[in-house]
Amino acid sequence: MAKKRPKIVSSANGKLNAESWDKLLRHKVWDKVPEHIDANKDVLYMEFGVWKGDSIKYFAEKFKSQNSEFYGFDTFTGMPEGWRHMQKGHYDLSGNTPDVKDNRIKFIKGLFQESLPGFLKNLKQNSKDKIIIVHLDAVLHSSTLFTLFKLDEYINSYYFIFDQLGTDECRAFNSFNEAKTKDYDLYLASMWNYGPEVVFGKYKN
Repeated sequence: MAKKRPKIVSSANGKLNAESWDKLLRHKVWDKVPEHIDANKDVLYMEFGVWKGDSIKYFAEKFKSQNSEFYGFDTFTGMPEGWRHMQKGHYDLSGNTPDVKDNRIKFIKGLFQESLPGFLKNLKQNSKDKIIIVHLDAVLHSSTLFTLFKLDEYINSYYFIFDQLGTDECRAFNSFNEAKTKDYDLYLASMWNYGPEVVFGKYKN
């Protein structure tokens, strides 16, 4: 990753609360994604790690084509294992999916290892022909690495967003790239405590 030079759009240091993290890091990258992807085009957006649905609703608002598709993958019962300061079950919504008004948004419950293979196998060609955006926000190394490898079986080229690349997502990203010798570009990044955090790029093959 060191050889790739994304445009740094923001930088912050120290501890941040959720509101500041969104404002100073996340949205600084998200707001610029439509500069690289025409917001009027049809997109296939897949998000891994949904929680309350803020991210998927944000991008559904940005990409307004009625032919666009938005899929959010999550257990909605919290994380399947502990991670750093978070206990197993963190982000639990008692199995309830977020309330959305946009009928283009669909939620798919379950562990990625259980739900993603069938979804990709049944994904129609006209969906795969759209501009594909994959938003990875699962934080867990196992979940992120599985998702990257499974996507690669069906989709070669797509835009990606890592929401917390400064964590185990980075280890999964590097392991996958080394194993598959994938070619990619990094377009945008926000920096937190001198490392890349929210990152937007594209797999080219």
